[in-house]
Formats: sequence, C-alpha cells, structure tokens
Amino acid sequence: MTPSPASATANRILIRATNWIGDAVMMMPAVQRLRERFPSAHITLQCPAKLHDLWRHNPHLNEIVTTPGRHDLTVIFPNSFRSAWECWRAGIPRRVGFAGHWRRALLTDVLPDPEPATYRHVTIAGQRFKTKVFPNIRHQAHRYLDLIAYLGGNREFVPPKIWCGDAAVTKFLPADGRPVCAINAGAEFGPAKRWPADRFAAAARQIDCRWLVLGGPGDVAIANQIAAQLPDVVNVAGKTTLLELCELLKVCRLLLTNDTGPMHLAGALGTPVVAIFGSTSAELTGPLGAPVTILHEPVECSPCYLRECPIDFRCMNRITVEQVTAAVRKLR
Repeated sequence: MTPSPASATANRILIRATNWIGDAVMMMPAVQRLRERFPSAHITLQCPAKLHDLWRHNPHLNEIVTTPGRHDLTVIFPNSFRSAWECWRAGIPRRVGFAGHWRRALLTDVLPDPEPATYRHVTIAGQRFKTKVFPNIRHQAHRYLDLIAYLGGNREFVPPKIWCGDAAVTKFLPADGRPVCAINAGAEFGPAKRWPADRFAAAARQIDCRWLVLGGPGDVAIANQIAAQLPDVVNVAGKTTLLELCELLKVCRLLLTNDTGPMHLAGALGTPVVAIFGSTSAELTGPLGAPVTILHEPVECSPCYLRECPIDFRCMNRITVEQVTAAVRKLR
C-alpha cells in the first residue's frame, strides 16, 4: 500500500474513534503515530460522550467532539458502515478506512482487511454451533497502526498511555497506606467472558490487601455479590466516572479481571494485570503496556467469540481459584 501524495497536505484531521473502551485503548498507539506524522495539523477525535474522559488529557489531540465537522482528512478506525457514512455525509474529502460492511463506496482510500474472520461449525457435548476463526493471529493494535502506515506514518508499536490525575483516590479510598488491588468481574460483551463471581471472591479472600471492586452500572449486582464476601473492601461499581476509574486503577498494585475495558485501562496506566480469558483471544485483544499474566484453558472450542456459552462453560470452569491466586501472588 503506497500513500497518496495528498497525505502530506492534511491540515485538519478527524479521527473517527472506536466506541468501546478496550478498542479505544488499543488505538492509542496509532493516535500517537498519527500526531508524529502530522505534527502541525489540527487533530480532532470523534467519539461518544461517554469516552471523552479517556481522551480528555491526551497531548496528541487538539479537540474532542461527538459529531464530525469540516476536515481535510478522516481516519476511520471502526469497521462499521455508520462510521464511514457519517464522515461521507459530513463532506470530508478524504476518508481512509478498512473495507467491509458494505461501505467501500463511502471511502476514498480503502485498505483491504488483511485478516478477515471465517467461521467453522463444531459439535461438542452433543451441541452443534458456529465459532469465529481468525486465520492470522495479530493484535488489534497493529491493525490500527496499518491505517497510519498507509498515510506514511510509523507502524512500529508504542505502548498506549492514558493521562489522568488522582482526585478519585482521596474520594473513594481511605488514606491509611494499605495496599490496594482491584477486581473487575463483569464483562459487557456477555456472560461467556465472565469467570464465576464466587470464584473471584474465593481467590480475593486469600490475598492480604484491600480489595477495590470495580464495574459499570451493569456490573453492580456481580460487584455486590463479591464485595459481600470480602472483609476489607471498597465497592465503587456504578459509582465512578471513566476518569475516576482510571485514577483509581493507577494507584492499584494489580487488577484481577476478565477480558474487559478496565483490563485495557489498567495496562495503559501501568498497573499489572491478571486477566482471565475464555471465549476470546489474548493474542488478538490482550492488554498492552503493563506486566500481564493471562490465564486461559485451551479447550477445543476456545476462542469462540460467542456472547453466551452453548455448552458447559468449560473454558472458564476449568480455571481454578488456586491458579488465579497463584498468579495474583506472583505478579503482585
């Protein structure tokens, strides 16, 4: 792929960002490389209002918006039809993105997706179901960097980084110097990504620290279930802004988590991570930046990328409390 000479003349650039926390963190290296490629350009990032805190203090951006405006060039990170259509409708003359989802005609610069997913049918435990297969395993962050390389930028990986303060620390945590570790037992994508809550609690009870239980509004029930079983705990599930969540994660010794958005936040903030993977692949979407231990049982149907397990949840049920406790103690 050879960049067009027009890439050197972009003065106002729009980044159409992804809509999920984890994806946003994985595209941060590409945002840095885009700034290095266009050091004098006015770079605007478009994302949902709920993610503004994630980008608010990023020094590589000039502006954050929720709708596209007048720009010379847009780099469209999501694969969705809607993201391309919005930029086309805004009249941005140059629109760069990956092919797919019937949107080729809306882009001026179309990059072929080098790793399209395929599907296979498997029969396990008497159930026949379809799973997703990626023929070439490559982390999503490198795929995002391909967009910047197309424009003449550097595709070499740099760790993601989130800039934040520390106001939430005194707001939520006692100032007694006790070491703090965090748990995030939810997963917005679906139950197939969630290690059982009672096992999170059992593992946490064996670690001498103050546990900080995290989660969004949809995770409150799971967080309450875990917090009720721990002696020294601060439960902030459903109570923090995204920026406050980042500030809290930054001071934690470790995060014990499923494959979730906060997992990616912790990695970008330099907090060590013990991550439990079942239906998804850490090779494709694992945390970046901080030290990490991945716990994964290589069962015959994993990774399947399904929201709900159609059989016996073997990928998660085979990960024991003892395995998780040992990983936490080693990394902490």
